[in-house]
Amino acid sequence: MKINLHFIIISFVSVFFTATSQTSGQKVKETFQSKNYQLTIDEINSMNSSEIHFDTMLYIKAYSQIKLNQLKDAANSISQLQQLNPNYYELYFLRGLIFAKKENYPDAISNFNKVIDVNPNHEKALYNRALSKGLLEDYKSAIKDLDKCITLNPNYVMAYYNRGYWYEVTEKYALAISDYKKALEIDKQFAEAYFALAYSYSKSGDNINACETLNSAKNKGIEAANELMEQFCK
Repeated sequence: MKINLHFIIISFVSVFFTATSQTSGQKVKETFQSKNYQLTIDEINSMNSSEIHFDTMLYIKAYSQIKLNQLKDAANSISQLQQLNPNYYELYFLRGLIFAKKENYPDAISNFNKVIDVNPNHEKALYNRALSKGLLEDYKSAIKDLDKCITLNPNYVMAYYNRGYWYEVTEKYALAISDYKKALEIDKQFAEAYFALAYSYSKSGDNINACETLNSAKNKGIEAANELMEQFCK
């Protein structure tokens, strides 16, 4: 089974605004949290320089640019951020994401390492480092990073899902099944987790549960389950 792994790079950023910038700053924050990344960039560009906390806004801007695959623009924003605040270690997280987008996983890991050296409990750096390690086939180390993510955040649905994927790749189907089921406990509409769970059941020789899993997905309104049911529910 081939599953496309997407780097889930949502960072929970604390944004600090002065009293005069509360309205525009809060608007940017809300737009950012709604994942409207182009509008986030446009709102930041329209803000008066005296209104904003620059390093925070540049971080959000660069992050939004990465999400939109505007990698050259993101690199420029990161350079501005470094000039403004050379000690802003989160800039290495952003650089790691850019390297990961370019499938340069060794350099991505190197940058995530710099973040984790400063903050060993940085969930998103650990998570993205795990994905980079896994894509370099360092499955044991990838799983270890995801273990820590889950320790830090027991409801980290994507950490369960991707740990399940690396277990599946290494043919540890019982562990994969457990993680996919946990992901579905947290997010009952997670279509990819239903499909991954069905495949893991099938690979372990349990087509009955594979079929039941897809039927559950169908009952949740996940239409893609119908086609797979023809394969597993004969």
